[in-house]
Amino acid sequence: MKIRDTIQRYRECVKNYKFHSLFLKNFALLLLLILVPFTAAAGLGYYAFSNVQRGNLQSTNQRLTTEIFGDWKRILKEADMELSYIGFNSNVQLFFYDNVQLEQLNYSLRSIQELIRMPVLAKSYVNGVYVYGEKSGKVIFTDGITNYETFQGRECIEACQESSSGVLITENRESGNGEQQLTVCREIHYGTENGGWLVMNLNLEEIAKEIKIPSPFHVYLINGKDILYDSENQAMGKKVDECLELSDREINNTILTRQSSICSIKAEGNGLEVVSFLGTEWVHEQLSTVGVFILIFLLLLLMLTLGLTTIISFRIFQPIGEILHYIEKYQITLVGEERMLQDKNELEYILHSIQKTVTVKQDVDRELADRVRLLKKAQAVALQAQINPHFINNTLDTINWTAIGLLGGRNEISEMIDALSKMMRAALNDTDTIIPIDKEKEHCWNYLVLQKKRYEDKFDVTWDIPEELYGYKTIRLILQPIVENAISHGIKPLSNKGHISISGYLKEGYVYLEVEDNGLGMTQEELKKLKVNLSNSTIRENRHIGMSNVNQRLKLYFGEESGVFVESSEGVGTRVILRFPQISM
Repeated sequence: MKIRDTIQRYRECVKNYKFHSLFLKNFALLLLLILVPFTAAAGLGYYAFSNVQRGNLQSTNQRLTTEIFGDWKRILKEADMELSYIGFNSNVQLFFYDNVQLEQLNYSLRSIQELIRMPVLAKSYVNGVYVYGEKSGKVIFTDGITNYETFQGRECIEACQESSSGVLITENRESGNGEQQLTVCREIHYGTENGGWLVMNLNLEEIAKEIKIPSPFHVYLINGKDILYDSENQAMGKKVDECLELSDREINNTILTRQSSICSIKAEGNGLEVVSFLGTEWVHEQLSTVGVFILIFLLLLLMLTLGLTTIISFRIFQPIGEILHYIEKYQITLVGEERMLQDKNELEYILHSIQKTVTVKQDVDRELADRVRLLKKAQAVALQAQINPHFINNTLDTINWTAIGLLGGRNEISEMIDALSKMMRAALNDTDTIIPIDKEKEHCWNYLVLQKKRYEDKFDVTWDIPEELYGYKTIRLILQPIVENAISHGIKPLSNKGHISISGYLKEGYVYLEVEDNGLGMTQEELKKLKVNLSNSTIRENRHIGMSNVNQRLKLYFGEESGVFVESSEGVGTRVILRFPQISM
């Protein structure tokens, strides 16, 4: 009965005060306070996931393209080396440069045939090798020797004579089915005279098996003007200008279009270029899946928020409802015959009733004055707390742009100010204790930018924290104190250049972050003393107080199994290991 009466009273209050009711206002405010941040976070998460996936797409394309380019480079280099080896053979050279009749030459034709048969037998993708001597007008191939005019593969040699790149696409006349092949040729000179040509034909299908191009990839090999290879066999042998798809590429760069990621790698010597296309369909599918998941999540959150907000609003409104109940009960005594103020909310009505009560008027006035004073003070403090970080960040940005303007571009001063501004922004604006590892890495990165400028490149830093670790939870300011310790006590006293390595990995349900330097290191006595201090629950003043602070905070937030572990050798360096549970954000 009590609950039913309470609900009935709330209904009457809302009905009487309409949309001025504090119940409705609190309900709407709580609903916004819960939904808006979660909706914004979901939108930002979707945007961040989209950028990460696009970045993964580009990095995957670039990595695989580099591997494919390396395979092509290796195959073509091996072919060129084989031709060089054949060209330097004494019997082959005699064939090129002796103008005596072939049957009178003092060398073994069989040895040349065996020599050119070796690449064919050794490599599955080698169709054949030709040795053409211009003086003799003869061509030696694996099956024998013949005149140039009657040689079946004469078009390959003629194409090589017209080509400037040494690698071209030709038709395999021996197959009889119009199959295209990759031809690598080498011109042999004797002084200023041309002795002849060495030609090697490569089977493109066998090369594709050797390179093992992944199915989503579309790969081209071009020599500047001609398309030497097309993994989809659509544009092979055509001019580059005829393929519209290749017009979007940027040489030696990876770009992202709406349909695909395009990566181009071009060799410096022979001008050969590998271009790969990786479609974005799987990225769009993943984004669509994530979008549906986020939408379902928001709908569920809305339902949960409505229920939670209703409960909270009832609890907040309950004291007000009790007051209204007593005011209505003693209405004649307090306010006379006056009815409720229909254009005011419940709080204003209560205030109006209290002001009518002579016996408590002074106390009410004093209380209201105190509340107004505290409210104004809280507003002033909140406003000041909001202004200070913005003032500092805006001032640093102004100094940064002034330095850029005075010195005509980005410089060491602007880089240091930019790094300091990011550190200040992270320290002043981000009050969350639990943060993802990538934010902690960013803060340490900015700190190292300043330190490298300060110590004039006295040390190098390498990072090896995989991206898969970025989304796991950690606490703020655990890397920077350890790195600062490494610089101050390990690297700074060195006479030579130091090195700091920052890495991370997962092992048995824990995240490990390591900071290793090649500094002075510690004696066994110093190391033992440090480990004793780390095992102590009280942080004591010592030269490694930052390390002790990090150790105690890790244990506080993640348990006794977490913390800081130190390995060090005098004259070799120090390694500091941070361990905490593998928990996703």
